[in-house]
Amino acid sequence: MGLNWNLVRALVAGVGLCFATASAMADANSAVLVRFKGGETITQQELDDFFARRIDMRHASRSVIGVQTALREMAMNRALVLEGEAMGERRREGKENDRFDEVYSLTVYKKLAPACEPPADTAAARQFFDANPQAFRVPPMVRVSRAMLPASEVVDGEHAGSWLMQQALAIGSGTRKFDDVAERASAVYKLDPQGDLGWVTLTDEARILRALADAKAGDMVGPVREGEFVYLFSVVAKREAQQLAWEDVAASVPNRAVRFCREQSAKQTQDRLFEKYGVVLDQSAIRGLFNKPVEAAK
Repeated sequence: MGLNWNLVRALVAGVGLCFATASAMADANSAVLVRFKGGETITQQELDDFFARRIDMRHASRSVIGVQTALREMAMNRALVLEGEAMGERRREGKENDRFDEVYSLTVYKKLAPACEPPADTAAARQFFDANPQAFRVPPMVRVSRAMLPASEVVDGEHAGSWLMQQALAIGSGTRKFDDVAERASAVYKLDPQGDLGWVTLTDEARILRALADAKAGDMVGPVREGEFVYLFSVVAKREAQQLAWEDVAASVPNRAVRFCREQSAKQTQDRLFEKYGVVLDQSAIRGLFNKPVEAAK
């Protein structure tokens, strides 16, 4: 198995984050994570409250990418409430002071977003197909095996990042198998799957997935730090991106057109409201949530 040194050099700096110590704060829960130009903020305490009531999103609290996603949802929710009030949309009784009223924000969004209708006939469907090739592009996929550990973990006397780096070097030299590393990691951390993850679609949203997009079958990627975890990946196989032909998608164009319209509408509405209300995510503060000190090995 080949060790992709360019990727390792680019990513190994992330392992150093394992040993970073967060800046001292008088009150950690008051840390400001999002700012609006009107002076409003979203704090860590409000983020904690969000995760407490949104069971479906709690997994997102464990990574920087996940927290960013949750904060964008919260910021969009709040921006929609502000926009609704500016439009004169009546608030629900008893919810006038609810800053993150999801029912109200959804009502406002439906008034702002354009209706998405499927193409009226085959000619219109073909016109949409020709005008929107990105809606008919299959993203690249990789089949990967993964070893992951909490960044604070100590394995065989080594911090997780250093231990995974040693395993990567051993695998690259042929003295150890990736499956053995995944099995050892599984003995330490059992809450997420280790080893073969099957086929994973690559997107531009996650730093880890962007790194895998540059890898080839047979490469290792990492160790790389993301949130509270350190990862090592083995790329088993890869399928490159593919542009679908009209003949392959003609029957599904109406459904794809509606889905694409809704996705674009959501993005455009968010971009417009974030600009209007000056929404800015404080990336330094967000990463600070995860820069916790790692205890020395005993």
